[in-house]
Amino acid sequence: MVPLLRQRELAFDADGLMAERHASINDVPIEEADRLFRWDRSAPRPADHPGLTELGL
Repeated sequence: MVPLLRQRELAFDADGLMAERHASINDVPIEEADRLFRWDRSAPRPADHPGLTELGL
């Protein structure tokens, strides 16, 4: 089983109704060949590793 990681951002209108919902839900395994971030997760991103812009994200 793949652990699900969720991040979402909600915006509400003046009536309290949801106007926008943006979600990032990690429910599909990433193949090793498709991984863009490669470093020990116990430490911050190394200074010489490309950031989001350099990776085209």
